[in-house]
Amino acid sequence: MKEVLKRLEIIKSSIIIEDNEIVDLQVNKLLLLKIDNKVESILYLISNTNFEKVIPLIDEYLNQFRSLVLYEDEKIQGLKHELSILEKEFLLYSNKVEEYHNIINDFNIKYHKKLGDLIEEILVLREEYYEYMAKENDDFNVEYKESKQDHEEFHNEFKQFSYSNSIDLSKEDKKELKRLYKKASRLCHPDILEEEKKEEAEEIFKELNAAYEQKDIKKVSSILHQLLSGESFISASDSLFDKKVLKRKISILREKIKKIKIEISALKENETFIMLNKIDDIYDYFVQMQEELMAEKDSIMEKIKNFLKKHKND
Repeated sequence: MKEVLKRLEIIKSSIIIEDNEIVDLQVNKLLLLKIDNKVESILYLISNTNFEKVIPLIDEYLNQFRSLVLYEDEKIQGLKHELSILEKEFLLYSNKVEEYHNIINDFNIKYHKKLGDLIEEILVLREEYYEYMAKENDDFNVEYKESKQDHEEFHNEFKQFSYSNSIDLSKEDKKELKRLYKKASRLCHPDILEEEKKEEAEEIFKELNAAYEQKDIKKVSSILHQLLSGESFISASDSLFDKKVLKRKISILREKIKKIKIEISALKENETFIMLNKIDDIYDYFVQMQEELMAEKDSIMEKIKNFLKKHKND
């Protein structure tokens, strides 16, 4: 009964602030519970968007049963509230990590797509040049080994990114993608949910992150719809009532927040991330890089040409 009353209160508040997705979520959760005819009538009115009658009926129902609500230990209430705040904080940082990873990954895909062939040509030429030089002078053996290693490493990296796709979204679509992902991750992030359905949530969360990384708005929207209309997950702050378990969960989540903050700091110090914050126009950046790489390629080809010409004369 207590859960039914709480979810009705959430529905009432969500109607007032016009958050229809939360209303739908709570309705779906109520349908999984044992409810009486009056609550069924309220849900029927909601399904028909007859909100004018819904709020008075909810108030009437809550007042009728408020005296039956069991008193909860104030410490438990405090712990549940603390855990709820930590869950929101963790989600905020978690979403930020995914956003930063995607920004860096998206740039790397574009970088290799636009410049990868040219860079590989340069590395092949550089390796060839130092191979010639090393045959003539052992002092160039180090440069030859390094150029060979650089080529191998880049080739593997280039091959990895060649299988990835980069989609350019409009500002509006980027904003919508972030909004959808944020709502969906809040509903299925395994680190803030009840333990009983954690594995199921992990599978959905992996699917969500993959769609987010691929900038697949339709897929992210579909997953959100699935979470809102299907069987929902309950957060730990909503499902736990044991002091020891709550304290343990709070301790675990605090540690995770600490680690994720370190990860965010590391991402902000990432060379690619720093560079991206300095670039005003990504198109101009790639044009400039292509010009610089072409000049480097021409320079190495000239060195090889001079080397071969010299030894031909010798």
